[in-house]
Amino acid sequence: MGTERNREPQTKILVVDDRRENLFAMEKTLRTLGCEVYTAESGNEALSYTLRHDFALLLLDVNMPEMDGFELAELLRMNEETKNIPIIFVTAINKEDKSVFKGYESGAVDYLFKPVDTDILLSKVKVFLELNMKKKELELIQAELERSNRSLQEFAQVVSHDLKNPLNVITGLCELMEAKHAEGLSPKGRQYLSHITSAAHRMTSLITDILSFSQANAEPGQLTEVDLNRVYEDVLADLDSRLQQTDGQVEKLAPLPVIEADPTQMYQLLLNLIGNAVKYHRPDTPPRVQVYSERTESDRRVAFVIEDNGIGMSPEDIPTIFTPFRRLDNAKGYEGTGLGLATVKGIVERHGGDIAVSSLPGVGTKFRVVLQARGGAEERE
Repeated sequence: MGTERNREPQTKILVVDDRRENLFAMEKTLRTLGCEVYTAESGNEALSYTLRHDFALLLLDVNMPEMDGFELAELLRMNEETKNIPIIFVTAINKEDKSVFKGYESGAVDYLFKPVDTDILLSKVKVFLELNMKKKELELIQAELERSNRSLQEFAQVVSHDLKNPLNVITGLCELMEAKHAEGLSPKGRQYLSHITSAAHRMTSLITDILSFSQANAEPGQLTEVDLNRVYEDVLADLDSRLQQTDGQVEKLAPLPVIEADPTQMYQLLLNLIGNAVKYHRPDTPPRVQVYSERTESDRRVAFVIEDNGIGMSPEDIPTIFTPFRRLDNAKGYEGTGLGLATVKGIVERHGGDIAVSSLPGVGTKFRVVLQARGGAEERE
């Protein structure tokens, strides 16, 4: 049934009235608009039509035997397929009659009063036909965007895999040459070999970050209950060697919240934020990172903070740090691709959250992330 509805290209209007002469007059007038006009002489017949066709508008007589217009409108509102069809009631009742209010409660968007003025009828119907056309255009654009996003994600995954394979070969051969044949190389040759290995590692890191960035800007997968404390422990385990190299310390001052989220993207979020806090430390000062939760104004939202004592940044630079490939001047001595914070922002926004930053050069940086609490996903929808 859904496929049939999608294949119907011509704009359709349904006119419902138990008197054939009224149907004939309305049909003759509406056909001048170049649309396809269907007629029904009862509520049951109209209900059957709406389940088989995609109507831009219903012109519905109020007073009909068996099922009146109000009852039909209420039935249509209860059905997922028909609940958004605009309804104009056509009636002979007085404009001041209380039944008019009942019509609006049943889902009417407008009224036409008998005898129907042809100019008024055409004017009102044209408005709804234009709205329907805009709606269809938006649906087509949305469908194309979704298709394009899927294609880009698939492309990023394929390209990252295909590019990583030769890079891994280059890295492996360089490491093998250095281990087996280093003595036969001149100092300059060993230097060139080291440069090749470093460049291959940087390229691999860039490809990985681009893939993460593309995934972060995709819609989150199945939202499930995510305990950020467990994600935090996984991130710390993966950062262990870096912490040992820098004599760094990450301390959780208070338990982190449980949220509704995509678990994989939450891991990416914490890994980027805590990893950056460790990486961008001052050369003479070991990194010290504090992680804790904060209260919010709404019970449906939670906040957590990642605060460091690193190199910091100027307040005027903060608006630019989430731009892809953007790196600040004071960060250019550190390894990175400029995609980490862009990935973070994409994840937060896709989860209906917010991220705020405060920082001072040579003092440190504080990231505050607000997300949906457990059971708060309904609010995001």
